[in-house]
Amino acid sequence: MMACPMSSVFAEKLSVAFKDDNALIAECLDIALEIQKGHTKLVGLVEELGPFLTDKDVTLRLKGLIALSTVLSHLPKDFLNEIELNFITTFYCDRLKDHHSLIPAVLCGILAIVQMDNLPQDSPSRLFGVMFQHVHCQSHIRQDRKKIYLIFESLLRNRSGDLKAMGPDFVYDVISAMDGEKDPRNLMFLFNMLPYFIKEFPLGHLTEEMFEVIACYFPVDFETTAGKELDITRDAITKALVSCLCAIPQFAEFCIPLITEKLDSDLKLAKLDSLYLLSKGASTFGVDGLKNHLQELWPVLRKEVMSNGDPQIKNTGLEALRELVKALHSNSTVRQSFVEKIITDTRGSLCDVQLSLYWPAEKVLESVATADKDSCIQVLRAIVPLCLGQYSSKTATSDKVALIETLNSFIAISESYNFTIGSLPELTWTDIPYLYLNELTTQDTELKKKILFGLTVQKRSLNELHRTSLYDRISSEIERMNNEIRGVCHTSLLSFGQLYPNEILSVINNKLSVDIDSVESAVITCRLEALTAVARVPELGPEVLAKIVAVATSNNSEKSLAALSCLRKLVSTRNNDFDIHSFLYKEYNAIDRLVTSETGDFNQRLNLISNICRFIVRQLDVEDQQAVVNRYTDILINKISENNVVLLEGLLTPLRRNVYIQNSDTLLENLCNLAICSTSVDARRVSCKLISVLINKMEDGEHLERILNCMRERITDVLESEDSDINTKRATVSLHTWLTKAVITKGSWSSQDYLNYQLNMLRNDRVGYDAALAFTSLADKSEDTLTEENFCNIKIFYKQRIFQNVIQLNSTFDSESRQNYLIAITHLLQEVPHELLFMHLTQLVPLLVESLALDNGELILSTLTTLKFLLKTKNNVFLDQAQAFIPKFLKLSTYKEMKVRITALECLLSYCNYPTISILPFKQDVLDKLATPIDDRKRLVRKVAAQTRTRWFLVGSPGEPK
Repeated sequence: MMACPMSSVFAEKLSVAFKDDNALIAECLDIALEIQKGHTKLVGLVEELGPFLTDKDVTLRLKGLIALSTVLSHLPKDFLNEIELNFITTFYCDRLKDHHSLIPAVLCGILAIVQMDNLPQDSPSRLFGVMFQHVHCQSHIRQDRKKIYLIFESLLRNRSGDLKAMGPDFVYDVISAMDGEKDPRNLMFLFNMLPYFIKEFPLGHLTEEMFEVIACYFPVDFETTAGKELDITRDAITKALVSCLCAIPQFAEFCIPLITEKLDSDLKLAKLDSLYLLSKGASTFGVDGLKNHLQELWPVLRKEVMSNGDPQIKNTGLEALRELVKALHSNSTVRQSFVEKIITDTRGSLCDVQLSLYWPAEKVLESVATADKDSCIQVLRAIVPLCLGQYSSKTATSDKVALIETLNSFIAISESYNFTIGSLPELTWTDIPYLYLNELTTQDTELKKKILFGLTVQKRSLNELHRTSLYDRISSEIERMNNEIRGVCHTSLLSFGQLYPNEILSVINNKLSVDIDSVESAVITCRLEALTAVARVPELGPEVLAKIVAVATSNNSEKSLAALSCLRKLVSTRNNDFDIHSFLYKEYNAIDRLVTSETGDFNQRLNLISNICRFIVRQLDVEDQQAVVNRYTDILINKISENNVVLLEGLLTPLRRNVYIQNSDTLLENLCNLAICSTSVDARRVSCKLISVLINKMEDGEHLERILNCMRERITDVLESEDSDINTKRATVSLHTWLTKAVITKGSWSSQDYLNYQLNMLRNDRVGYDAALAFTSLADKSEDTLTEENFCNIKIFYKQRIFQNVIQLNSTFDSESRQNYLIAITHLLQEVPHELLFMHLTQLVPLLVESLALDNGELILSTLTTLKFLLKTKNNVFLDQAQAFIPKFLKLSTYKEMKVRITALECLLSYCNYPTISILPFKQDVLDKLATPIDDRKRLVRKVAAQTRTRWFLVGSPGEPK
């Protein structure tokens, strides 16, 4: 580089910075700050850069331009005044005529100044006039083309009036600039910007040229996989392009022929894109744009919606047809003529429900009917007589089902427009409600379901007599043992209950009463399920819930269990219309009534009541939860038993962390006694879970440390005692497992100590196996106790911590404890996030191979289950270990346990998806040894074996992937 003639500080700094792009940018930022502070003027900077900007050496001129453009890009948008910007505009217009290598730097400067607030009014026309004359957009690299588009977009957004003044020449220059663009990133930018430009700027004689320069990209030929790094998808480009192609009504005369041409293509994507374009463009093109093309559009549409077997194309075509008819609504003559043409062409297929084109034709008329009310009326006049005529003459139940289904569809459409079929002058002779009610006597389940659904759809148009008759039928059907019919009856009852709550309440009291002792339990159960269906209706909920709770707290065990099941179903979900939880707690005192009722059977009734209480308490605020705890303080502290500990689980598990439990130490001590010493397996399990919840919600500190130490001492004493029986020791292992989970999930300071102790229990010769099985509980995905829903402290990576600790101790387990360790880790693998498995595959695979070699059915099945998932990933590590896995799978295909045999065969089947060259050496051995499981005594094993052997037989065959 030649010596710099400048002597100012800026000149000297820039001279040095020119040698390093990063240094240059940093220096330009400093200069921009100096200009903002008023320490120097922009004109002064230009003068200092003058020797560079006018130097004969193109490289020096480029450096000068880069410096100036960079400074401009770092100035606030409102900093420069109009005079300064006029000067800069003139300067950059001159630079556009300079050497082509300077253009990128010039474009950077222009992009900076066009975003300035005080840009002179004539600057856009001056800049574009010179730019389009001297810069051929498509001859530049992608980044520079993007700058041109950004300049255009900035002025289009802020100075569109100045651009419009440039007239048709400007439109032509824009078309020329984008013509031939191929980069998907630039295309996305253009397609997102062009609709506004096309709508705002009069295209005049350039309308067709503008359309053609866009239409050349349709349909989009772009591989999504190639655009992953660009974060661009084919669908995204297509949607943006479609918005351009149907931006203005004037495009209709070019767009419709394009659509019909592409619909003749054999490419599925071309058809889908064309139909999508028609759907989006119909409303813009309107009647004037569409009417001259209807004769050419309907035949190609009919082919796709009637004959095409691809459901995606068919559904997209139906959507396009619906939008097309909707767009014709403003001209009744054109719309009526087009719809009549559709009816005429489909009528022949609708004359007999057994024709293959009956359903495609029916779907076509459905789409037309949903377009607008007038089209719906026109369609109904044609199709209703056809359906009713066939229904009266058909004897096959399947035909009647199809016809009722068709009627239901059109009844629903007419109801959406707030009129009934019978209200049409041409169809007053039809009495569809009477037909439906009369046909309810049918014994065919499917037909009865369709009829009930149709009557429900007609709920607003049925008169009181019709509704009364229907309620009688629904009440009778509810008490029958047909679950399918009962489900439809419940839906119907709910729909009518929302519209006619008083009528449904009368039905409940008179026909679905649940407080009659003489009615058998099975019938009461059916009625309770029906009440459950309508309990969420605000007008019905209070009275219905009172009836359900009354039965739930009654002495009749069977009826009570049914009512409790219904209550649990109701409270397990939130309902925005009616707050069931609040009503049950505040208005009906449901918790107290349930807890103090006769408990009966431990396993059923108590668990149901506990679950109901859990859902109710979870939705209460802190004050109400505190009231619940205070109400049961005596039970909580002094009277814990094997029965009421289940109730306590429901009351305490969902408490918020700031609810105070008096004498919690005594409570925990009593629970600890139950967890270890109870003879009931369920009571021990519930006690452990309840302890874990309470520990998890306690604040870390001396109090918690003292409690944990006491429990640890108790656990250690039991495990080390020679007098403790095996069941007590196992109960202690379970307690420690839940304590470990409690402290790990909350991220307590003691979590590592508890995890280490849990792992050390694997070495215990008496309970090591139980400790291994307990690792499933530590990371159980489906566990519903220690959850955020119950306001527990849950650290997001606690499962990863458990896994990391277990995997790191691999080398420390040997001899007898080795099997326990492998059981623990295989059970853990089924619960931890899959991403974690992939990160440690190299370490895990040898452990999985080792596990398959041990003669432990539970361990083998757990390992195979994990492998079954992992093999589907086609990870290379399984190719490397094929020599180890495939022979073991073959051996296990004849194992004594059926589940092991099936899973081993499924793992073998997964290997068929690996590269042929890698698995071909095993083919013959696999085929030979699979001859045995093909004759297995169990049908399920034989089925999988046959499928696996057939697939292995095809390995290496012509057409198979290599």
